[in-house]
Amino acid sequence: MSQGVVSMKSTSVSGEPQPATPAQMAAIRRLIQVIARLFYDDGHILLIDQIPSDVLARRVGLQARDLGALAAKMVEDRILSIHRTQETKEGVVSRSFSRTYYYIDYKQVLDVTKWRMLAMRREIDRRLRNGLDNKGYVCPRCKQSYSTLEVAHLLDFTRNVFICETPGCFMELVDNEDADDVRQSKDTLTRFNEQLHGVQQALRSLEGVALPPMDIYAWIAKNAAQQPWQEETERDDTKLVPGAKPLAKPQAPQVMVELSGTDPANELANEQRRAKEEEEQRAQNTLPAWHLASTVSGERTGLGRVDAERRAAEANDAESIVAPDLDDVDVDVDYYTNYAAQQNSQSSKRQADTQYSADSNKQARTESRAEENEDEGDEFDMDDVI
Repeated sequence: MSQGVVSMKSTSVSGEPQPATPAQMAAIRRLIQVIARLFYDDGHILLIDQIPSDVLARRVGLQARDLGALAAKMVEDRILSIHRTQETKEGVVSRSFSRTYYYIDYKQVLDVTKWRMLAMRREIDRRLRNGLDNKGYVCPRCKQSYSTLEVAHLLDFTRNVFICETPGCFMELVDNEDADDVRQSKDTLTRFNEQLHGVQQALRSLEGVALPPMDIYAWIAKNAAQQPWQEETERDDTKLVPGAKPLAKPQAPQVMVELSGTDPANELANEQRRAKEEEEQRAQNTLPAWHLASTVSGERTGLGRVDAERRAAEANDAESIVAPDLDDVDVDVDYYTNYAAQQNSQSSKRQADTQYSADSNKQARTESRAEENEDEGDEFDMDDVI
């Protein structure tokens, strides 16, 4: 990434900074892209543009609320700047709404980058210096190592050096350049210089360049009316990644209306269609062969036994569904005919019993009234006699 940055230092004879040329502005934008790819995630890289939050959220594929949480990190690091404004949406009823713009202040980004590079270099130097101070000593013959606190009693006053205390060695101790802290600090410094060489070179090339000020209000006044960010071409992912397939466009849900009727042909066609769909679904849900049986011994697994039992049950059900015999049909018809005749006979008998009971009750009431009338007549006769 660092090979695309070229040296473009531009200062006047008097030492005053010169306005940035288009090539230098392109180099600054390239530098910001490199910084984003070195220190941030993929989502943060997509935020490096000065467009409204709702359009940016659509391009990134996030909701505006989630976009704010993603951009908060870069705003905190002073890579992105934020501007909120109230705008009016034209329509039948005009209404105001809040819109958020994320933009890049190039001068601020360069200052922040220089300061962070300096802070990282100072921290690495501090760790390396502390490691060298505490690296200790080592014997070049027996490789015995000593810390700075362990060599106080090993000083040879005649030669003014530290002597190894190993019996038979007595070699002069040297600085332990292979200490873990020293080695890690040196590795960190090496990686820092290698990985950030392009950033350091770009920063040196931009020394003395006067960057134009970023006036967000003027930019919005110039671009808000025409809204150039809304003119987006359709993405074709197949041009970006070999073998990639473009995302399918969302389609409206399809509604299928089925009219039920008594047409045997339609019912048969529907039944065949449902059977075909069930068979296709069953084929899709079929487990692979290595799930049903062991590929080594061939013995069925638990899933294989369950699948075999299910298939056997389906086969038994299919065999049990056979066409009825004509003799059985005649027997069933005679049975239902006799049953209906028996029901009719019992119903007629119940009606006759009911009628007989009603006639008996009526006759009993008539006889009772006749007896009462005779008794009343006898009473009248007795009165006449008295």
